[in-house]
Amino acid sequence: MTVRDLQAVWEKLGSEDPLWAVLSVPGRKGGQWDLTEFMATGAEHVEYINRLLDEYQISLGDRVLDFGCGVGRLTQALAGQVGTLVGVDIAESMVEAARRINTYPDRVSYEHYDGHVLPFPDDSFDSAVTLIVLQHIPPAVQLSAMLELHRVVRPGGLLLFQVPAAMRSPEPLAVETCRAEITFLEGPETMRPLSSATVRARVTNRGPAPWPADQEVKLGNRWCRDGMRTRDDGRAELPRVVLPGETLELELTVRAPAEPGTYDIELDMVQEFVAWWSEHDSPTARRAVAVEAAAEPKTFQAAPTAVTSAARARPETEGIEMHPMPTSLVRAVFDHVGAEMVGVDEYAIAGPEWVSRTYLVRVGG
Repeated sequence: MTVRDLQAVWEKLGSEDPLWAVLSVPGRKGGQWDLTEFMATGAEHVEYINRLLDEYQISLGDRVLDFGCGVGRLTQALAGQVGTLVGVDIAESMVEAARRINTYPDRVSYEHYDGHVLPFPDDSFDSAVTLIVLQHIPPAVQLSAMLELHRVVRPGGLLLFQVPAAMRSPEPLAVETCRAEITFLEGPETMRPLSSATVRARVTNRGPAPWPADQEVKLGNRWCRDGMRTRDDGRAELPRVVLPGETLELELTVRAPAEPGTYDIELDMVQEFVAWWSEHDSPTARRAVAVEAAAEPKTFQAAPTAVTSAARARPETEGIEMHPMPTSLVRAVFDHVGAEMVGVDEYAIAGPEWVSRTYLVRVGG
């Protein structure tokens, strides 16, 4: 995902359902968040921030940046204890919403930025705070964002940010459970390099036990060329437990390789961070795709077939990606720029499936 793609996703979410986009709680999609209740969650997270500040005997200072401010959930909650707050977000739709509900216009302001360079001079802030933001940014952009935050905070100031370190490893399924029958229903025949397309497949549980919905079981794809598997790609999550013999339809977004040529899209079930099911002799499904610079996209579509359990699965959080960053890499980045890692706290804000950590970093001189 490029910065432009990232901006497009959050611009759309900010226009359609900004509160749910910030806090994707089940049952709150489609405008089901109450604004007062939603904003109160900012106060809960500020209580957590204050606990860390007290524990490490450090202060945010007088002028604070809220990176990835969304509609201003944290900035509004922090306004009672900080002199000046500036929220910044990649989506103009989020910034506009934050400005509309800003109850502290004398001390809180909101700015849009392009996803590359923060629109502030060096050393503009005493501190920068960001929770449940960096986790949605692709890795290369995560690193750039961290360095930009370091740039705009004064020497001796504080960076307080959260990012998952890794997924919690699921319990490996029994080998005999990892049996699937996969059939292509719809997918691309031709694509341009690095373009995206939708693949629809029918998946049947051919094992003796249910597929659990909470053990990272997914439909995934790889690109194959000349007998070699070249790149791991898209994922589609199970919407629920799938019993033996049950069938459902799944959709996943695939992205073509950068180099033109003839490839196969290979569909395979996977238990994330454990194994592809083809490693347990479960059959995969393949279709040829021509990746050409000047290709007109064409789509293969099978004849309609009955599905034994209602089921085209799209994750509720479609478009919102998660990107962990190992603690060792976070430390290395800030060691490289001469910053001091003051503290690390494990905080389950990213959800129970993630090992999520909050970092306190003192900016170097």
